[in-house]
Amino acid sequence: MARRHRIEFGFRADLLDGPLSVWLNHMRWIAALVVAWSHLRTLLFPDAAEQVMGPFQKVFYFFTLFADEAVVIFFVLSGLLVGGSILRGARLENFSLEHYCINRFSRLSIVLIPAVIISVVFQYAFGAVACANGPDGWPTVVGNMLYLQNFSVRPLCNNHPLWSLSSEAYYYLVGPPLIFAVIRRSTRDIALAVLAVVPAIIWLRYDYLTALLGLILWLMGLLPWLVRIRLSWQLAIVPFVGLLLLGRGHVFPHRFLEELALAPAFVLLLCSDFSDLRARAEGMARWLSDFSYSLYLTHMPLGQAVAYYYGEKALSPSLSGSYAIFAATLAAMILVGWIFGAAFESQTRWLRDHIIRLLARRKPMEAR
Repeated sequence: MARRHRIEFGFRADLLDGPLSVWLNHMRWIAALVVAWSHLRTLLFPDAAEQVMGPFQKVFYFFTLFADEAVVIFFVLSGLLVGGSILRGARLENFSLEHYCINRFSRLSIVLIPAVIISVVFQYAFGAVACANGPDGWPTVVGNMLYLQNFSVRPLCNNHPLWSLSSEAYYYLVGPPLIFAVIRRSTRDIALAVLAVVPAIIWLRYDYLTALLGLILWLMGLLPWLVRIRLSWQLAIVPFVGLLLLGRGHVFPHRFLEELALAPAFVLLLCSDFSDLRARAEGMARWLSDFSYSLYLTHMPLGQAVAYYYGEKALSPSLSGSYAIFAATLAAMILVGWIFGAAFESQTRWLRDHIIRLLARRKPMEAR
């Protein structure tokens, strides 16, 4: 009998065939929900350092402090899913750059553009605590629709999470040249890969907003396709949870280092053995993950409007009514995210197919 090594290298075509695919859906919606409730708590409640808190308040604040960590998970999962599609296509030699770009554009833009529009509507109709200088001008609005946040314009004043969309779009663009440079190793592919990372180096900053850090996290998401670790997920999750707790203890000298440490621990978990883990609540996981992207893009304008109405950080953590307002607002965020998901995110395939049909009609005309 052949001996199985603890760590095995090689493309894992069966990575998403088991229970891991279901748990990836759970990870996506949980990460989106964590971002939403963490941002909402920050908007409505005073900072922890300003309060004398009992056990309940401490638990509440503890579980609403993981927004940045959730974004790290988003970037790694994006690398696993989107980067994995590039990797599969490259290995099978059936990768279509045209179809890839159409798929990625459809996926991002069908929710981003209406989310930008509704954010601007909220700025004028309901106000926002972060829009002290008034509603955003049209260059900022258009720049956010074109994924230029953190490159040439700032995110919308009442929808700061849009900062990550510019990074995400950038990773989708640089993913193919980087992956093909490693697989083909031709001079042309390597030159394209080097040119692709130039913008990330030019706009380098040592925090989670920098595109270069996110690119490192995104590329880490490819490792589960290439590495199998014969380690039970129960053991692999320990360093991940441990680093989450250490981050709350502020043992890292910089958030940049904390996020760089958390990503490999999460990747270790994804590379581990999920064979003994049952795929639970598969239907619920799929349903919630189907609008997790919409929730991420739409939760902040509503939170900003509620904070504008009650006052920024004005709710007392010692009053039960404060938690009722928090819960009602969070429920409204989820509802708006679900509506956006049904109206826009669920139409991604329709938009993709429509663009493909339009391009197919133009090609014969251009050939004449």
